Amino acid sequence: MGQIFTINLAGAKFHFQLIKLNQIDRTVESQILLQGTTVTLCKIGQSGWTQKESSSPIIKELIQAIGNTISLRYRI
Repeated sequence: MGQIFTINLAGAKFHFQLIKLNQIDRTVESQILLQGTTVTLCKIGQSGWTQKESSSPIIKELIQAIGNTISLRYRI
């Protein structure tokens, strides 16, 4: 892993690095490095992406954009 991605959202650029990606049955967990903070995103089945931990919450639109980028790149 370790690939760096860039997302443009609401006129701002966000860079994140994919650290770890796990898929068990229909549950996908991805650990990313976003602005110096490690964040775990989770997707269960066809539901949207959510942030697993509640410390340092990220806006929902950014979580969805990051999750969509990962889904498209790794065909999850």
